[in-house]
Amino acid sequence: MPEPKSRRAPIGALIAGLFSALFLILAFPPFSFWGFAFLIPFPLFIVARSQNLSPSRAAFWAAMGTTPGWIWTHLWVADISAGGLIPLVIQLVIYVFLFIWIARHALDRLGHAVFVLPIVWVGIEFFRGSILWSGYPWYLIAHPLIDSPLGILAMPASLGGVYFVSYLCATYSIVLLLAISSKASRDRLRFGIIAGVIFTSWIGTGYLLIPAEPDRPQTIRIAAIQPDVPQDNRLDWTVRQRVRDWLTLRDLTIAAATDPKIPDPVDVIIWPEGFVSGWTLDPVSLAVERAERLAWSMVPRSPDDVPELTGFPSKISATMVVDELLILQQALGIPMVVGSVAFENLRIVDTDDGIEYLRDAMYNSAFVILDGEPQPVWYDKLHLTPFGEIMPYISAWDWLETKLLSIGAQGMQFALSKGKKVKRLTIPIQRENETDSVSLATPICFEATISHVCRELVFEGGQRKAQIMFNLTNDGWFGSWDAGRETHLLIARWRCIELNTPMVRSANTGISSVIDHRGQVQSRTITPIDARNPRQGYLIADVILGQGSTIFARLGDIFGWLCFGTMLVWSLSAIFRRSPAVRPADTSDSRV
Repeated sequence: MPEPKSRRAPIGALIAGLFSALFLILAFPPFSFWGFAFLIPFPLFIVARSQNLSPSRAAFWAAMGTTPGWIWTHLWVADISAGGLIPLVIQLVIYVFLFIWIARHALDRLGHAVFVLPIVWVGIEFFRGSILWSGYPWYLIAHPLIDSPLGILAMPASLGGVYFVSYLCATYSIVLLLAISSKASRDRLRFGIIAGVIFTSWIGTGYLLIPAEPDRPQTIRIAAIQPDVPQDNRLDWTVRQRVRDWLTLRDLTIAAATDPKIPDPVDVIIWPEGFVSGWTLDPVSLAVERAERLAWSMVPRSPDDVPELTGFPSKISATMVVDELLILQQALGIPMVVGSVAFENLRIVDTDDGIEYLRDAMYNSAFVILDGEPQPVWYDKLHLTPFGEIMPYISAWDWLETKLLSIGAQGMQFALSKGKKVKRLTIPIQRENETDSVSLATPICFEATISHVCRELVFEGGQRKAQIMFNLTNDGWFGSWDAGRETHLLIARWRCIELNTPMVRSANTGISSVIDHRGQVQSRTITPIDARNPRQGYLIADVILGQGSTIFARLGDIFGWLCFGTMLVWSLSAIFRRSPAVRPADTSDSRV
């Protein structure tokens, strides 16, 4: 005897969620089968259009089915904060719930799945990626499409950003679903033709949007340093570890600057995020530190505190590493872009617990070192990573932040402040007999995944202000989960299409790379200085500087905001309406 329909329905919704999770896993690294991006929303669209369950029950069971996908894609979080993985997955599952719930109510009132479902999908993506908790724009359905041949399906991002491409993907997906599921052969043919027209038009438009090479290209030769320092070292960076890591960076920098296979010297050397092994690099704070004439103990904290480091006195100057770095840069004569810490109103005081660096604010920053000195203009990170550098909303209450950290991320501190304004860095470049200057945008770490942050750094008022992006990042957070590093690179590539601007990534544990203005990876192979550690080395490449503009650079995420606003109106209408609308019978035509 067949199982009653009411009992089978929750299982069907759960299985639909499981299939969506499977397609998500297959579309993203490590598998990277980009065509599965079209199928990620497919099962959820089926649930949203079904009448077998109430909107809440359908949304609940389908959302629960997506749980394995979110766990798999975020396994690396468990190594940092086992208690943080569960809340993150729950939040991502709730977004799926919201999509189905809102979509069901909107379809009940409006019908027209081809119109409603892509807007609600993008509205939810935009809500997750740009609004709530200051934004988490990872695993958007558009992201894998940049790996299509020539990146052709990703090129419309230059018009409306990555969310516009998600809209195209969702629209094609629902039309394809209607072509498959329509009962009448006439409807199947009609939607099949529409699907073909959409895809053909998409490819044609993408081809036309592929930017041409500049008529008079200007190039810059970069050397990106990749030291491969384990992230757990950075959480409690002892003095001996700082010195050891400085020696590694020094040797890598010298090797890159003097590589005999490179006939001409590099124009600039880039270090990863926060890897100056001193305590600060901003000129004012550095002067305060020097005036105090502090010394730090080189006595090992434990037997395994870098025992191989020998030949150093029992104490070293607190500014020794920075001083040697400045001497090195001056000797090489090559501008350097490095990541370090900047303070506001630094005071160094002697307390019962030892020396403390008191300040009004501390920033995650990018500096230019030139002529043996840190330059007076540096960039302070504008967008702190949610739950990695700041707890959105929660950080307003210190006691609550401390309590939550003790539960889910013991040992971490959220002590950073957001940068106050956009700053661009400048380096001089020697061209034949003239000295030119290049303006840099320096998104730090996860900022390269945030469209509006990179747009603000590269453009101002629709006018280009930076010619290249340097992404200083420490992907040691991903531990052994290389799929996380690949995904970070995948998402960062979209900024290059949106802004018609190349990006160079200097990543602590990889993947250091050069991405051209079309979003294509031109180089990601580093030269190791020790064959025993192929992840420790440097990458040298010539990069064509960005020129011109894009519609997205001028208008920003207006498409994402429009979808979110429309979805919000539909949501409020569903919440506050007095009586539910009567949905038409379950026929092919009425569900369109």
